[in-house]
Amino acid sequence: MKKLLFVILSVILISGLVLSGCTTQTATTTTTLAAGTPKYGGTFKIADAIGPRTSIGWIADPVGFLGGPFSNIFMDTILESDVNGVIKPCLATKFDVSSDLKTITLTLRQGVKFHDGSDWNATAAKWNIDQLIAAKIGDYINVSSVDMVDTYTVKLNVSTYTNTLLNSIASTYIVSKAAYDTHGANKDAIEWMRWNPVGTGPFKFVSYTPNVVIKGIKNTDYWQKGKPYVDAIEYNIIGDQMTRAQSLQAGEMDAIGGDLSKVEYDLQQKGFQIVKGYISTGGLVPDSKNADSPLSNLKVRQAIDYAIDRAAICTTLGYGFWAPTEQFAVPGTTSWITSLPTNNYNVDKAKQLLTEAGYANGFKITLYGSVAITSKDFATAVQGYLSKIGITLDVNLMDHASYTDLSLKGWKNGFAAGAKSVDGNMNYALNLAWTQTTPYHPSMDKPDAFQALYNTAAAAKTFDPALTQKAIKYMYDNEMYIPVYCNSRGQVMQTYVHDTGFYTFHNWASWRPSDVWLNK
Repeated sequence: MKKLLFVILSVILISGLVLSGCTTQTATTTTTLAAGTPKYGGTFKIADAIGPRTSIGWIADPVGFLGGPFSNIFMDTILESDVNGVIKPCLATKFDVSSDLKTITLTLRQGVKFHDGSDWNATAAKWNIDQLIAAKIGDYINVSSVDMVDTYTVKLNVSTYTNTLLNSIASTYIVSKAAYDTHGANKDAIEWMRWNPVGTGPFKFVSYTPNVVIKGIKNTDYWQKGKPYVDAIEYNIIGDQMTRAQSLQAGEMDAIGGDLSKVEYDLQQKGFQIVKGYISTGGLVPDSKNADSPLSNLKVRQAIDYAIDRAAICTTLGYGFWAPTEQFAVPGTTSWITSLPTNNYNVDKAKQLLTEAGYANGFKITLYGSVAITSKDFATAVQGYLSKIGITLDVNLMDHASYTDLSLKGWKNGFAAGAKSVDGNMNYALNLAWTQTTPYHPSMDKPDAFQALYNTAAAAKTFDPALTQKAIKYMYDNEMYIPVYCNSRGQVMQTYVHDTGFYTFHNWASWRPSDVWLNK
């Protein structure tokens, strides 16, 4: 089937949409591979459609946070954030947010070396964060300065606090200041580091053949003693889905990654294991802010909600990898509101609401999408369901640049169809797509009441799912956005691959190359 409706808007790590730090896409549902005693040796070969766009090793790239499944092969982050948005230690062993929310103090891990032999310390930490502040990357626009308290302590001075800043810190890969200095401490040094990552990660960079393969070799001085288990990693970039699947079946790859569809379903039926996670919700964004649009009427939006059979769409198009949803959240996470329905399908109710709204004879609207990222099958399904209640839906799948322009400038009398990324800290995802401060979706009504709920949730010292659920519930009650399904991404693996850590972080792209082992 055609590429499913998956907007890697989300993946600012990859696509560079930097509104609130690294967007990312939350892993939520996993299939756990068999446990056992790790074995040493071998080369882990993985293939994915996603490769580096503008950098492998420069953290303050203007397109956004460094990221992608290739990043933490070579680099570690300051902190970690798990699938539920819980912040954990990494290169910082502790963080402390002051009671007045004006500072964040990071206690750094001692005894860590970069691949060039230089020390991870406060000097390196301050330099890395200063690059992000200067480049105005994500939430770092709210950090005014960084102080070195002592050799292994830094303090971030915060102008406007939101708890998403902790997630940004947990998405901040660290690179060597010494490498930057050695190569001239200038633009030439930045360009060199783009394609030559010098981090503290479990593997040292060997080479990159553009759009083909990234290679790394075991870091024998890694700070996590006894790790990594494999001797080398080869991260292959294979854009074609069928070619990736064939490489796995031929034994050329140990794992492949990508959006899950019939291809991956067929591999699963053949005995390959799948580790997967929900990374976005796919649905319809109405031009509810336009008073002359039928979609400005709440009852119309409610009617459309009732008219769509989410369960049938997920069964037909998702091959068991999608889940129906009525809310901007995904099951298995703390932001998911269990009391809300997943499928309100009721044609009679939909017709009744249209009549009450004054549209008993229906009307005509447009679904706008991108030929690159919008599934024609999904659009056709929605078109069919709305026809049953008298709504004529024109489908306009435009080139991706035009669709992006529409998402930023607005549209009339219709929906922008897309998938919106989720995160362990859902405040991150709410801000990326729906708040009054994001440049996206200007045609959608973003009420002050919703903004107030988001502001309260984001201002909490640490992520509080109960507060975030209030904002999500408001979106549901007012049909701000009409979600249809939860979209899955996954890795299909040989049965001998263990402990990858995929889909256990707040960001779908993060995993644990240090823990992978092969039971060949």
